[in-house]
Amino acid sequence: MTDFTFKGVYPALVTPFDKNGVNEEHYRGLIDFVIKSGATGIVPCGTTGEFTSMRFDEKVDAIRIACEAAKGRVPVIAGTGAAYTNDAIKLTKRAAEFGAQAALVVSPYFLKPSTKEIYEHFEKIANNSDIPIFVYNIPQVTGVNIDWWLVDGLREIDGIIGMKDSGGNLIHLTTILVRRPSGFQVVIGHDEIAMPALAAGCDGAILASANIFPDRYIKMMSHLTNGDINNAMIIQRSIQKTVRLIVNKGGGLAVKAALNMMGVPVGLARRPLLAGDVLRYEDIDELRTCLEDLQLIPRGPVTFKAGERTIVAENYPKAVGMVPDEIADLTLLHGEALAGEGQEVAHVDLIMGLRTGPLSEAVENAGKMIDGFHSSIVIEGSDIVTIFAPTVNIVNENHKRLVYDVAQRAVSDAVRRTITDMIIPEELIPDLVIAVNVFVHPNANNPKRVHINNFRATRHAIRRALEKRQPIEEIIARRESARHPFAYNP
Repeated sequence: MTDFTFKGVYPALVTPFDKNGVNEEHYRGLIDFVIKSGATGIVPCGTTGEFTSMRFDEKVDAIRIACEAAKGRVPVIAGTGAAYTNDAIKLTKRAAEFGAQAALVVSPYFLKPSTKEIYEHFEKIANNSDIPIFVYNIPQVTGVNIDWWLVDGLREIDGIIGMKDSGGNLIHLTTILVRRPSGFQVVIGHDEIAMPALAAGCDGAILASANIFPDRYIKMMSHLTNGDINNAMIIQRSIQKTVRLIVNKGGGLAVKAALNMMGVPVGLARRPLLAGDVLRYEDIDELRTCLEDLQLIPRGPVTFKAGERTIVAENYPKAVGMVPDEIADLTLLHGEALAGEGQEVAHVDLIMGLRTGPLSEAVENAGKMIDGFHSSIVIEGSDIVTIFAPTVNIVNENHKRLVYDVAQRAVSDAVRRTITDMIIPEELIPDLVIAVNVFVHPNANNPKRVHINNFRATRHAIRRALEKRQPIEEIIARRESARHPFAYNP
């Protein structure tokens, strides 16, 4: 068995699929992308790669492609785990034949095996493998934690050279780190604690978000090696919101959404994973803005037609598949968005368009009660003429404050941020009107969350309106995965 030393950061690759299985062209394209972006190795068929949704032959295919694409450039640690011990043995043998340098083997899942059964599972795989084994602990999906005392025994098995810990429990991880002998390698697999885990002594990282920005983690590791914890912490904080969305909102589903928006085509996740459910539509929009802040979304020209005028926004953030090259008619546009949850949930329904169009009447009627609807107001000091109205009756003074102070300020802040983000060209500002209906729950009590949620919902609704991403056909299609009584309900 050959020696193997883990160095750096390996993306836990997503798996692009087509109707025939693994999409080889897109898979090779992804592998080229992550290697050029700084990845020091790759891991096919891990959790992020949806290995539990793949047939045995598809896993074989994915590992073969990965080994061929990476050959001579970076090492491959093949995900060969299976609930059935013999399947894991067979897949590990195939990975060795293709040239993988090591295998990543997850503990048996679903069946919740005993400590003895887990030990013997790994022992049999290691005894039948020609390549070294990394034990993979991810209790949040397997249902069983590999405790540190079990790790003490597993590392004595010939052929087991390390482990990937994705549990996210720093106390458990540091216990393993302080007890390990030299030569037993421990890599972090939980994106949200990458920096503290690496600072505590992990040898590297295998991460879902490294599909998107492996270079950030490489720089983080470099800072830590040089004793510069401050700059390492700055990097972790800069990506923390993005990785939180990925870790908590669908894993591979979220990573695929991000890569597709960045122009790296990887297709959709397999059922039962479904955009709009665990990964909510608001999460996709929020992920997009995070990628924009990290300068990972391509920018380019978008042409706006405003009556007889043509205005070109030269530096529009063009998330691939979401933004048209031309927005032909600004007369009247509609956008809707939901953000947050619980009593501080925000639901924004807005229309926007030219001041010379139908919205001129809305400006004239601001402040009047019409047909029993709530009186609307024009927000003073807003960069664009913005009409604001609540969608529910005001029930008390606290509710009134949350609506007309907190939520209204959030709407104004969102309009301003949309201009700063170069979504609305400055030349269009004098020509536009935005009319916003805002829902604030009567029992809401946290002003900070009300502000954040209404800011996000307004920001996303404006983008959806401008980019015409909510035609009636799309709203109907989204009913299947809608989870809110007043969201996406035509």
